[in-house]
Amino acid sequence: MTSQTDKHSDIFRRLHGLHQVLEELRGRMMKGPRLAQAYARQVQQAEQVLESARKAHQDLKMVAHRKQMDYDQKLADIQRRKSQLMQAKDNREYQVLKDQIAADEMAASVLADEALELMDRAEASTRSVAECEEKVAAAKRQAEQWSEEFSRQEPTIRAEIERVESELRRAESMLAGDVREMYQRVVRLKGSSALAPVRGEFCGGCNQHVPLNMRSKLKLGEYVYCHSCGRMLFYAEEE
Repeated sequence: MTSQTDKHSDIFRRLHGLHQVLEELRGRMMKGPRLAQAYARQVQQAEQVLESARKAHQDLKMVAHRKQMDYDQKLADIQRRKSQLMQAKDNREYQVLKDQIAADEMAASVLADEALELMDRAEASTRSVAECEEKVAAAKRQAEQWSEEFSRQEPTIRAEIERVESELRRAESMLAGDVREMYQRVVRLKGSSALAPVRGEFCGGCNQHVPLNMRSKLKLGEYVYCHSCGRMLFYAEEE
């Protein structure tokens, strides 16, 4: 390769490296708000689950309370009929009351079982609410920890971005005339993916084959674009 080609390849290699570093740093900067939003969604979802668990618990308590009241009422009915039994005027009334008492006792037994089941479910839902509360607290802790961590990282990342951007501008200033214009056009279109090294016979950006005539032009100092991905090509240092 000519010395001019070597010079341009060196500049392009430098620019390519700086673009990659800058992309990684900007990605880290964007990661902060994205993760903060993700943690906020987790907190919101955990709070919604907690609200549902609390409502379900409250509903179960109300149903269990009503069932207990029904059971207590049935016991009171049994006691009232037993009192009436002692005052029955004849065998027919006595037998009717006996049948009613038996039916009430059977119904009371069913109500007792149902009330106990509902109380067990309400107790289980109490544990479920406690678990949901812990998940909300854990989600909030994660959100706060990330917020604090990113607050520590952000100034360093910003300073590094400014440093790399400054180096990038200095490296870009070393490109002259048409080369600079071509480079800027590709950067506007492809951002940090504007450049790609040629390794062997392949584009380092899209891994597509670079024909011999294009590689020859590149070695002669001409400026070549990958026909597949549109990146501006340069020879990798090892080439």
